[in-house]
Order: sequence, then C-alpha cells, then structure tokens
Amino acid sequence: MDEDTQPTERNRSALLNTLVLVSIVALGVVAAGLTTPAEEPELTSLPTTSATPVPEPPQREYVVVTPEVDASASIPGCDTVESPSESSSFAFVTTGDDSYDNPAAPWYNGPRAHLMSEALVAALPAEISSTTSVYFGPIPASGESQDFVLDSAHASAPLASGDQSDYLSVGVGPADSTEPPPCVAGQVDERRSLPDGTVLDTDDTWRETNGQRTYSRTATAYTSDGSVVSASVSGGNDPDTLKLTLDDLVRIAADPALRITAPVPAVTPGNAADCYAGWDDSPTASFSRDEIRTLNDALRRADAAALAPTPPLGALHTSEFGSGLCQTVNSIAGQLTISVVRATPDIESDSTTTEEPQLVSPDEYGPGSSVSVVTPSGFEITVSTTQPVQDPALLENLANTAGLDLR
Repeated sequence: MDEDTQPTERNRSALLNTLVLVSIVALGVVAAGLTTPAEEPELTSLPTTSATPVPEPPQREYVVVTPEVDASASIPGCDTVESPSESSSFAFVTTGDDSYDNPAAPWYNGPRAHLMSEALVAALPAEISSTTSVYFGPIPASGESQDFVLDSAHASAPLASGDQSDYLSVGVGPADSTEPPPCVAGQVDERRSLPDGTVLDTDDTWRETNGQRTYSRTATAYTSDGSVVSASVSGGNDPDTLKLTLDDLVRIAADPALRITAPVPAVTPGNAADCYAGWDDSPTASFSRDEIRTLNDALRRADAAALAPTPPLGALHTSEFGSGLCQTVNSIAGQLTISVVRATPDIESDSTTTEEPQLVSPDEYGPGSSVSVVTPSGFEITVSTTQPVQDPALLENLANTAGLDLR
C-alpha cells in the first residue's frame, strides 16, 4: 500500500466508524450588572462597597481512559498488525442542502436509502423495538473549501428493549481502495474473510470519561464491490447488557442489500429531501413498524398521478427530531410533503371526518398550498407543496387516501 495514501484511508475508515461525534466545549459566562444609585437622603452615610472579586467556578476537567494497546500482540485473521497513529479530529462544514441527490455521492438517492432502511430494520432482532424508525438520511453537501468530501450515508436510532436503551449507528459508503485497510492494534479484535470475498473486522471495546464507562462494539465489512458498511452499538456500563451482539452486527454489515451497488427497482419509493413531523416525544405519539408498513402500502396505492410525485410515494419515515411520519418528493408543484401524526387532544374530535378537510392555500408559511385532515381514529394528515396547486382537490384526495386511517 502506498505510504502516502495510507493515513487518508485510515482517517476515512475512522470517520465512517465514528458516526456520532461529541464535542465538549467549556463556556465561561461573565455577568455584569449596572445599577443607577438612588438619591441618598440627608444625614445618612454612604454605603460601603466590597472590592473582593467573586472567584469563577473551576472548569470541569474531562479525563478519558481507553483500553491499553499492545501493538506487539497478534490479531486473529491479520497477517500483520500496525501500531495506532495519534488521535485526530474531523471537522465538516455543510451547506445545509439536505437533498438525497448529492453530486458527491452518485451511488446514493432516495429510493436506495429507502431500500437500505428496510433492509436494516429487517436485520434487527425481533425482540428489539426502536423508538424511531431507523432511516438513512440525505448526505449533506460539503463546503467548497473543504478538503474531505462526505459521500457516505448514515442511519442511527436508540434501541429500546426492557428498561435500557442503546444507540445503533450504521454507515454505508464507497471504499477508497480496492484493498481493506491494515489491521491496527486497538481498533480490530478479529478479521474474518467471508466466501463472497468480504473482509469483516470486529471490535469490542469501552471508553471511560470521568469514571463513567461506556461499552461499544462494531462490525465493519469491506465488500468486493467497493462498499464499506459499518454497524455499531453503544451504551451502558456492562457489555453483557448491550442489545446487539457481534453476530447481530456482523449480519447487518454483511447484508448484500446495504451495498452501494445493490439493485434498486424503478418503482421503489423514496424521499427527495429530509423532512420532520410531530414534536411529541411521548411513547404514545410514535408509530410501530407494522403501522409504518401499513401506511406506506396505502400510499403506494394512492391516486397521485396528477401530482407526478418523484420518487414514488410510500416512503413515510420518522426522524430523531420528530415522532410523526413524513415523506418529501418532487412534484408538479415543487416539493410535496405528506405527514402523518397522532392528533393532539385539542384538535381530535369524534365528529371530525376526512370529508371536511381544513384547506389553507397559499400555505401560511410560504407560497405553496396545504391541506390537513383529522381522521376518526385521531390521525392528522397534512399534504403541502412549496408552490401553489391550482386544484386543491388533488391534495384533498391524497390526504383522504384509503388506508391512511389504520381502521
């Protein structure tokens, strides 16, 4: 391997594996108050003032401890073992363009993200329920002056099972080299070679901050088609309580449906941009996997040809910032977003039916159109566009699609 390219490949591999970056910034706040002294009455003495400065509270120090690394120890499956390099940090500047069609990642789009998300959910153990659906988001556009271009997709979500919640992170992207990176002490516990040519690394480790230890485990696959798939889980102070085993993560990382060249049928639904719906974070506001599947099946059958949705409808999903479901596609009226949330008590009513939609056109938040209905079972369904729709019935019909009420 070329010595000049080796550090770059290491950095890229570390970047893909590090899906959640936490920066701790110590902020000092200085407060000053100015008061106007009141007029003093006669025959009174001037108040005394204290010149003693108030000491600032000491800034908290963060002590991070990681397992000791023995660079001379062998690693199963590795011919050679390299010493770890010094820790490095990554900084990114994004333009805020949350489109699924990022020129920096021609392998990725909304339909592929939807298929990858369905494959990821299917690969999770049946006994695990996620408080949000695990869904691959758009790849943010990088700043023009940035040396590193982000071209990998990520999905993350808390995993709930029993009284503990872990955090799942999955990254998928193209490899920088046709060969897997070298085995590095402290970063790989075992390397496996699968029959289809996939090289798979696993790592089970911990990190301690100010005495608080957190365990994590990771499986990273380097496939023959040039994909890098990394799946990790973290949380808790006991490795035996992590929700996913290494075998679970290996199954996810080696899944052919998560590769960058996996086939995507033309009729696959997807999103054109990111979206959010619903701010109620209570458990009753979320949707189960079966409910999401049923709603998406209904949208696939919706009569929306006149709106020309692209990609096709049927890719409702939740996000880390919302409990509701939504999908954003391109249409004849700009971007079209359909959202489904559980109606709040102040708008939910037994007398409300989908035959009397609340129509706002143009949209109160912009020049587009919007229609909202509350179903008898208590769902609020909103269909909105970024440009005006000449015939509001098109939006009404979509909001009233049979099957969106889950009755």
